[in-house]
Amino acid sequence: MKKATLFVVFLLLVTGAWCEETGRKSPGSKTIARLSEGKLDLTIPEVGVDVKRVTLDNGIIVYLYEDHRLPMVNVSSIIRCGSIYDDDVKDGLSGLVGTVMRTGGTKNISGDSLNMLMEYMGGSLETSIGTESGSASLSVLSKDLDRGLGLYADLLRNPAFPQDKLDLAKTEIKNRIKRRNDDPATITNRYVYHTLYGEHPYGRVLEWATIKGITPVDLVTYHQRFFVPNNLLIGVSGDFSSDELVAKLKQYLGDWPRSSEPLPAIQEVAAAPHPGVFLIKKDINQTNLGIAHLGIKRDNPDRFAINIMNYILGGGSFTSRLTSRVRSDEGLAYHVSSSFDIGSRDYGMFRASCQTKAASTYKATRIIVDEIERIAREGVNEQELTEARESLMNRLVFNFDNAGKIVRNLMALEFDGYPLDYYKTYFDNYRKVTRADVQMVAGKYLKPGELSFIVVGNPATFDKSLDEFGPVTTIELAPPSID
Repeated sequence: MKKATLFVVFLLLVTGAWCEETGRKSPGSKTIARLSEGKLDLTIPEVGVDVKRVTLDNGIIVYLYEDHRLPMVNVSSIIRCGSIYDDDVKDGLSGLVGTVMRTGGTKNISGDSLNMLMEYMGGSLETSIGTESGSASLSVLSKDLDRGLGLYADLLRNPAFPQDKLDLAKTEIKNRIKRRNDDPATITNRYVYHTLYGEHPYGRVLEWATIKGITPVDLVTYHQRFFVPNNLLIGVSGDFSSDELVAKLKQYLGDWPRSSEPLPAIQEVAAAPHPGVFLIKKDINQTNLGIAHLGIKRDNPDRFAINIMNYILGGGSFTSRLTSRVRSDEGLAYHVSSSFDIGSRDYGMFRASCQTKAASTYKATRIIVDEIERIAREGVNEQELTEARESLMNRLVFNFDNAGKIVRNLMALEFDGYPLDYYKTYFDNYRKVTRADVQMVAGKYLKPGELSFIVVGNPATFDKSLDEFGPVTTIELAPPSID
């Protein structure tokens, strides 16, 4: 069904472009026109109606969505933590907690025994910690729900953090740091973030010096600080009874005392541009480009128009302007794209990315900048707006194509501070965006004068100097410091 829908969308885009070029309608486009006449109709389950929301006495927030079509239950959790809270002395601590929490098992069952038990049950139990949140997930057959919930609660409350599993996780990070200069795309990504965000946790470069000194005591201290009931949201979907499930959660988690300690303050992003060309020398025949500046926060009211604008510029894959110019017309790159983060708590990023031959580095860069300037100067046409709007709206459907996704996406609204009825107006927010809105946000939020150009390649083989895009800073790619 999903493949069929994507195929229909693809045909819509291809035939639409053909019609604009020729002014005629192909038989295929007429068929697609009939198929596309209907208005997208999606009813997303509502919190308080289809999805229950319960708060336990100790502050744990629980979302419950029964779906009895398959004999299985999925549990997902979001914990307020993440590398955003790591200080520069122990940078990398959050990631280690997320890994060793699972591999090290609990005070009652080792990580290896947990692996064997979950394999026998045919289920999964995983933990991880990212930049601004942590997760713990459980998937089991409904007949194993009681045992699975017991293991899940034990892992949340009593992780062991043994030294041998910590050492193993640290070695894996050490090996990644050793290899971090091998891949040009990885280098580009690292310097894009570090150039824009500096030593803010968004832009920090993970070093072995901060990893090697982290001890099991650090992991225990971190867990005690962040893994507390009133810092936790749990979403459950699948084949269960809500009343019985809540009773089970109270049994396993109800006596877990809440914390009165507030979360640490989060360092804010310094909203300062870093324009210029940052050239990282690497003897390769392809150039990796990352062209970026700071963007918006997720509470920005123009976020829907910005998303449409970016789709037309470079987010829409084969239909975007950047792909049409750089890839299709000029044959300079297999892949070129842009992204505009509209979901970041603090300032996100606008970014255009491209890989091209060294001998076309300047030309590809020039075209990308021209297109960024053109969309603000000339705006977009009605067909571009319609295609972008419909594609972005169609994508939402696949965020709700199973019970687990429904619960996770609704729970994430509360975690991110959006209203719980956010999706009620979602389609209307896209439908009301006009061509004038798109041109307005392009002029307001795309800032060619603030662009940082991160270029990884061999400048001796470039077709032309890049100094017209700003002052050039040459960066020698230093080997990672590993003892």
